[in-house]
Amino acid sequence: HNMSIKILLLLLSAYCTQARGSSGCGSHLPHGLHPGESTKFWIKVNDPVLGVVDRKYRLHVPKHYHVHHPAPLVVDFHGWGGSAHGQEKDSLLAEVSDLPMGGFLIAYPDGMRDNEADDMTWGSFNTSTSTGSLGPICDTNRKRYGEIPCYSSCPSCNQENSCDWTSCHDDIAFTRQLVEDVFDKFCVDKDSVHQTGVSNGGIFSYSMASHLSDLFSSMVPVAASPLLGFGDLPPTPMSLLDIHGTEDDTIPYDVAHSEGQGPHHSVISWDGFYYEKKKRTIQKWVDGMNCNPTPDIWMTEMDGVDDWQCWSWTGCTNNVQVVSCTANYGHDYPFGSSGQYVEGAKIMWNFMKQNHRNLNTVIN
Repeated sequence: HNMSIKILLLLLSAYCTQARGSSGCGSHLPHGLHPGESTKFWIKVNDPVLGVVDRKYRLHVPKHYHVHHPAPLVVDFHGWGGSAHGQEKDSLLAEVSDLPMGGFLIAYPDGMRDNEADDMTWGSFNTSTSTGSLGPICDTNRKRYGEIPCYSSCPSCNQENSCDWTSCHDDIAFTRQLVEDVFDKFCVDKDSVHQTGVSNGGIFSYSMASHLSDLFSSMVPVAASPLLGFGDLPPTPMSLLDIHGTEDDTIPYDVAHSEGQGPHHSVISWDGFYYEKKKRTIQKWVDGMNCNPTPDIWMTEMDGVDDWQCWSWTGCTNNVQVVSCTANYGHDYPFGSSGQYVEGAKIMWNFMKQNHRNLNTVIN
């Protein structure tokens, strides 16, 4: 009798902890794609303003992928001027995915390039409008800092006095439809979907948090801060790992490495844009996620390299976590000075895999 109860409890436990697989579980991989490889996909996005738009993303399948075993999904956004293919090489998450510690799918969205400045096209993600809830996101005297490149999707853009520095396509809609497309094609653990991005991609991480917290359980912005007025908290709990070099002057970590203090306690970058001070951003997340106010050291194997250190706030709503990591470097991924970029990617994945989504709680 006792043995029967134990077996029943084990079965119930296995059922309760079973991954919530997507509709693509059991489907064969698309023709010509094998584990350990990447390929690109096109989707039609219903852009609320611009209508139906063809968008593309790149998808990496881990070496140990199995069509019946739901795998985590990471969505990785490139920086301004970048591409999906370039981001796969830069972030090194695909390399980690193929290791025994990995096993996660990676989608690399491609930013839009609908600009014609100097006969160049600069892929970007829509992180803001020229003016937000706290006013303009930049010094609108662009002659002082340099004219911005206007995108054809931004009809109100003026190179001399506006702040529309990215494409105006709806990348929130694009991201949602991209994730749904991956759900349909691949076997995804729907409770382990994460997002990261560098520079413009990381700014987008912050701006999309308040719109897509139903999809993502964690976010890892790198070398990025919210633009002034575009850093609203997610309505449902989400874990945050912020990685930022303290010597960054492109998206300044603090006033010391900026052009000075901007409106509403922001910092001014060398190109005249206004960003939240990083410590204010972290404190906003700590308060918003109802975390314990006193942080603990969050240990990694790279502690001390370039003065790398991490702090963790726990006891948050739904057991989410807020972690801030800094080191002495500039606008980049960590550990480049020692040629160990991949170690940063491992730290990112170790954080993500510890944080699963829970939609039972809405933040008050």
